[in-house]
Amino acid sequence: MKDGKIIIARLWPRYNGGIESRTPVILGINPQKYKTICVYLNRNSNEQNFFEQKGIKTFYVSQKRKFSVFNILAIWKLSKLLKREKVDILHCHKHKPTIYGTIAAKFAGVPVIISHVHGLNRSRNFKRKFMNRFIFKRVSKIVTVGQAVKKDVLRDNPSVCADKVFSLGNSIDYGRFADVKISKEQAKKNIGLPEKSFVFGTVGRLVPTKGQTFLLDAFAIVKQKMSQAELVFIGKGRLESQLKEKADKMGLADSVHFLASRSDIPQVLKAMDVFVLPSIAEGLPRSLLEAMAAGLPCVATAVGGIVEILGDGEFGLLVLAKSDQALAKAMMQFIVMPESEKNNIIEKAKQHIRDCYTHKVVIEKLQNVYEDAYAKTN
Repeated sequence: MKDGKIIIARLWPRYNGGIESRTPVILGINPQKYKTICVYLNRNSNEQNFFEQKGIKTFYVSQKRKFSVFNILAIWKLSKLLKREKVDILHCHKHKPTIYGTIAAKFAGVPVIISHVHGLNRSRNFKRKFMNRFIFKRVSKIVTVGQAVKKDVLRDNPSVCADKVFSLGNSIDYGRFADVKISKEQAKKNIGLPEKSFVFGTVGRLVPTKGQTFLLDAFAIVKQKMSQAELVFIGKGRLESQLKEKADKMGLADSVHFLASRSDIPQVLKAMDVFVLPSIAEGLPRSLLEAMAAGLPCVATAVGGIVEILGDGEFGLLVLAKSDQALAKAMMQFIVMPESEKNNIIEKAKQHIRDCYTHKVVIEKLQNVYEDAYAKTN
């Protein structure tokens, strides 16, 4: 503790440039009670760190781009840093920082250690399960991005007490997606879509686990029944060329649009009529939260945290994963659904996001985790 404030150190695996998705939550922690510092095990980018620009103390344990399998020197350096900065709470993001952080924190006398699990299947092999058996005993709290991830952690780590695991969730800037002023007509025009088109869209990395090949097959079915249907992919990834080739072979090249990564996603979402998330596995997808905040009716697969977000189907349509037929049926359902019924789903979904997934809500929940964990050390 310094100057009457509890010192929190956020520990990440590496700095790759850009801005952390959790930055608004980190910056929103009560500055009257807490002081945050940021720590990275190693540095992969020379780009100036956003936290440094904001005046937050930022440290890099190593300037090397990669560590050896187990770097004892890094643990020693990290331990010295934590002790020098008088850290009270070490918040470790992901598996490797949890291992290094837990060991270093014990040497430095840090009273509270938090492990943050960001997705499903993070205890995927024997090695990780073996390490977790020892490390999680020394962790004060395990924080997860949703109930599905919490269940996953408990299932793969049976020695962990359920009371130790807390579902924090994910959060978004609600107003950024809900208060877009551009009209749907202008939004479509901006990305080259016909004014009278009916636009399905998805956001995410173009990788197998996101299930975009099933969406493409489903869209082909929909296109046969609705000629003005268009499909938009936002994101990049190793499946891009394969998806483009598939669309071309199916005769859909003129109706399927790959927009790569975008900085204007709220405006592009405005051009869509239905958002589709065809994932095979998910933790708690931020893209779905953003689409719901934007007022889009949503179709998504019933996997991982998606079920939690859509309230078992109350706030959107849930379908089986890996089924183009199920996706196509749900997509068509929103086309023919009466506007009053569709608007009812949209409004309930937006309220659900406001109540559960805004930065303010998650900041309050996280501060409660900090307060409870720290209180138990005194």
